[in-house]
Amino acid sequence: MNALIVSAKAAAQVRKAIGNSDISYEKTGRFSGSEYLEFIHSVARINIQTFVTDMDCTEAQPFLEGIRQYKSLRSHTQVVVIALDRHEEDGMVHQLADMGIQVITTVPGTKPESIIQALNKLLPNNQSQPGAAPELNDSEVQMERVKDRIYRFTSKLQSSYLENADVMDLEIPELPFQERVIVQDRIIGTITVAVMGVEAKVGSTHLSILISNYLNRKGYSVAIVEANGSQDFNYIESAYEGIRDYTNPTAQFSINGVVYYKSTSKMDMSSLLAAGYDYLILDIGSYTESEWSAEFYRANAQIVIGAGSEWRQPRIKKFRDAHKKSDQSNWFYCIPFVDPISIADIRKELPGNLVYRIPPHADPYKALSETDSTISKLLKNFLGEKKKASTKNALYFIIIGCLLIIIILLALLFVK
Repeated sequence: MNALIVSAKAAAQVRKAIGNSDISYEKTGRFSGSEYLEFIHSVARINIQTFVTDMDCTEAQPFLEGIRQYKSLRSHTQVVVIALDRHEEDGMVHQLADMGIQVITTVPGTKPESIIQALNKLLPNNQSQPGAAPELNDSEVQMERVKDRIYRFTSKLQSSYLENADVMDLEIPELPFQERVIVQDRIIGTITVAVMGVEAKVGSTHLSILISNYLNRKGYSVAIVEANGSQDFNYIESAYEGIRDYTNPTAQFSINGVVYYKSTSKMDMSSLLAAGYDYLILDIGSYTESEWSAEFYRANAQIVIGAGSEWRQPRIKKFRDAHKKSDQSNWFYCIPFVDPISIADIRKELPGNLVYRIPPHADPYKALSETDSTISKLLKNFLGEKKKASTKNALYFIIIGCLLIIIILLALLFVK
């Protein structure tokens, strides 16, 4: 027998996999934390084989607490968690797997139907072998076993956003500061990436330069703004020129094609956006000290950087808790110079948030494949193909050039 506490989005697929006759307890919808914990205790009073629940049926904290309580009461019952539309670095998914929970997760845009075959394989009555990994016969869906107990599905065909969703639960996002659209993988308008530290001296400038140079190597036009009062860009320009105490009265300079706007620049956001760059990187620094902090919340991609030292990790959680009412769906928590054990601890403290480890990278002007891979994951939803000159236009220029040469030769021949 099985028990279900799932959202409306996953309910139909779970019923298809389990069968209505095998369900002894069922709750469907979006619940408050107290309601979810009450349902958990109701399920714990029933002797069942498998408990299936869904991360979208309540908030992150009561969900994790409910799973912990259930495991303490029913340690031998199989628990399967469904996590639809989750990024691969989702800390909550990894935390559940570390607790011994089997997680079926899909990347954003994957058809919810892909979880049916996984459930069929994981349910005790359908397993040919204990712990057998799900096998897929659907050529439109690819399955990846990320690590023990986590099965991630990717659909080659993107499903409709509203398919199998509870329309009443949808939230309408606020309009962005300026519309940025990617159509057929081509960038239209300026994409803003804001880098902000939970405190001072955590490396926001270093990471901003890494991101700027990565995008520049990809062929995009990039500008980086010193959106803080550190005046570090003066020292960067001096080091680049190779002259001690080098002073340049201009408010901007360029290194390897990336334009740097110093903190002394009088340009505001509207002027910077009007300049027409593909990407605008805002090096905001400490969020408590910068006058540009408000721009962080209006950016397309928001990157939060914190220190990985054990005694400084609480400041990351404090920052997250201070912004718990904000939409953090495009927020990426980045931790430089941290070991795998520490990054796992930080992910446990930030359930539901995207947490990335930034590899050691001493010189931000030299490319490293590991760092490029991390930045690519950070910005994968904001990368488009650089617009190239039309071959048709190039052909016109060649024809016009040839005609001009012929006219000049004829004129010279006529003079002679």
